[in-house]
Amino acid sequence: MIWAVLDTNVVVSGFGWPGGSPGRVVDHALRGDFLSVTSPALVDELGRVLQYEKLEPFFPDPLGVALLWETTCAVVRPTVTVAVCRDEADNRMLETAVTGGADFVVTGDPDLLDLQEFEGVRIVSPKTFLEVLAAGG
Repeated sequence: MIWAVLDTNVVVSGFGWPGGSPGRVVDHALRGDFLSVTSPALVDELGRVLQYEKLEPFFPDPLGVALLWETTCAVVRPTVTVAVCRDEADNRMLETAVTGGADFVVTGDPDLLDLQEFEGVRIVSPKTFLEVLAAGG
């Protein structure tokens, strides 16, 4: 089974706007087509982002969505520290992926996508990840 860490932006877009590639990725995660891996730091970030005022119309229960996501994922506590990205949240995602043995990080973030791979973890867009899922891994 494929293991993947989904960027917070992918999760937010997936729940809020289900028609696009992020929405289809989140649907696959909720169906158990792959194992989504997260960490307490990423769940906290998701809860914070979902509470942004501009997202309030789309997420009337932001903490409920964060809890739903957490219960859908394998939650790991990173045992490595990474400092390769200028955005600390991106480093937390890579730490989660490495510690959790993820095969993929799924993101729309150009800084992460530019890496392409980190310590054996492929970094791909939601569209590319859907292609991987369609091909059977």
